[in-house]
Amino acid sequence: MELEIIYGVHAVGEVLKSKKRRVEQIYVLDGKAGHRGIEDIIALAKRSNVKIDRMDAKQMDVLTKKANHQGIAARAEAVKFMRLTNAIDAARGNKKELWLAVDEMTDPQNLGAVIRSAAFLGFGTILLPTRRTVGLTPAVYKVASGAVERVNIVEVVNLNTALLDLKDAGFWIYGADMAGKPINKVEYTGPAVLVIGSEGTGLRQKTAEHCDEIISIPQSQGESLNAAAAASIIMYDMRAKIQLK
Repeated sequence: MELEIIYGVHAVGEVLKSKKRRVEQIYVLDGKAGHRGIEDIIALAKRSNVKIDRMDAKQMDVLTKKANHQGIAARAEAVKFMRLTNAIDAARGNKKELWLAVDEMTDPQNLGAVIRSAAFLGFGTILLPTRRTVGLTPAVYKVASGAVERVNIVEVVNLNTALLDLKDAGFWIYGADMAGKPINKVEYTGPAVLVIGSEGTGLRQKTAEHCDEIISIPQSQGESLNAAAAASIIMYDMRAKIQLK
């Protein structure tokens, strides 16, 4: 069984509560027991018969590679990725199904924030390419605040091939790009997939060609939004409009 380290109060608490994967051990920084949130995690770990170890600051820094661990970490079974065919079968017949696809997003802060927003806004499945995307690192878990446990994660070797499979299954594909149609003029059709490109260059041309519509956020002035902020706004708009149908 492949194990990984996760850290942060929300990330560790959620992995224990969800029980989607096995937690082998939790680690508590000396002096942190009794703090709000961490005491709840300790109690939950005890009820689940998960081993609890105390660590000093140096040990915790080594374990988490000096990350902002908030005094808590866990060694857990790696996330179980869902097969694309199984995810499509599970969504079949639901016209209000909402998915997110992330392509070439290399910043863990952005990816973690996108996953957190997706879970909050009801985007139940996230497609992650195995190449040129940061992947589910411990930093992504921390920023996502446990949201990884509340969505289906589908790893795909080739995002464009996956988008074609989704179109064959009846999904409508919407790509986010600054040159696209303003979302206030877009009427979405579900089931729908929103594709978010890289922080710097946006959607790849080939990926854009596989989208049914390219959409954008109307700008007034100033700098453009980062990928996570833009994704959150578009996801909210998609959910609001599709849920009304």
